[in-house]
Amino acid sequence: MIQHDNMRTDATRPLWDLSRRHSVAAWRAFNSLLDVVFYDVGALSPQECVALATHLRPEGGVLVVYPRAAAQPIRALTPAAFADEQLQTTSDRVDTVVVAGVGSSAIGTAALARNVADYLGRPVAGIVSGYGLADVVAEAFSGWFVFGARNVLREVVARLLDAYELKDHVRDPESHSDMKAHLTSVAPEQDHFLYGSPDSTTLLYLLLKLGGNLRLLVGHSKGNYGIENALEGLASSWQPARGRLDLDIVTLGAVVWFPPEFANLHQFIGRIDYFGMLNSRMFVQRITVPGAWHSLNSALPGYLSVESALRAVNALSRASHGVSLTDDARRSV
Repeated sequence: MIQHDNMRTDATRPLWDLSRRHSVAAWRAFNSLLDVVFYDVGALSPQECVALATHLRPEGGVLVVYPRAAAQPIRALTPAAFADEQLQTTSDRVDTVVVAGVGSSAIGTAALARNVADYLGRPVAGIVSGYGLADVVAEAFSGWFVFGARNVLREVVARLLDAYELKDHVRDPESHSDMKAHLTSVAPEQDHFLYGSPDSTTLLYLLLKLGGNLRLLVGHSKGNYGIENALEGLASSWQPARGRLDLDIVTLGAVVWFPPEFANLHQFIGRIDYFGMLNSRMFVQRITVPGAWHSLNSALPGYLSVESALRAVNALSRASHGVSLTDDARRSV
């Protein structure tokens, strides 16, 4: 089961909204098929998969996923609701955010978040990189291989839709308004992030809103570029008074250049991951995993293990800083 917090639906929708939803639904169905190949969907229960397959509002939305041992339902929140909840001392503290790629639908995001949550033993937030209409147009023209150019194209289309007051994403107005107000107040020159990739927009918003509460970011494939894009915005708008830039970053399946402010960086790629290599930056330090390809699905041969990658990061963190990702000290704020 999935609990939807602050997720509202309208009884009637204009023709534009209905036609847009049909276009997005077709892409989402294709992404769900990709998720079965590239993500460890076996970590989710059949009931969770069914609920996630009908998840109506994934674009830039947040899923809070608990370890399997906790036996708690996956929770779907708007970015604004998640940020507000995390600023309250009574909520379950979430210090880890994951961003999937190669699509991805809510199923892939939840599967990656579940893998990370199972290892850490605490809840993890996943930002769903779903599709609005501008994403569909950009994807058709630029594909997976040129994230930067795709993001520029996406911004142009999204601004055009915004000018004509046409909805781009199935994103609740409250979250978008809060993102816009918060981002323009702290970094008015970074307003283009509002119209870029929705997962990047949400991640930048959460990093600015929650500050040092977030400690670990994990990405896979194109999701790594979403993280890097958000961190570029964070680095260019950061003010020391807001807290520290103490983040551990783990990327899987694509090697990305990150701003130099983020030194706790561990990038993993399979030795036979030719798709990931096509999307990787040259001359960037990486950890090559023998026999692994682009998939994280433990049911397939040659998968890249999320648990093994995080265990390696733990060992490296203990050796370098005396603490690991699973230490309670890392979770104190």
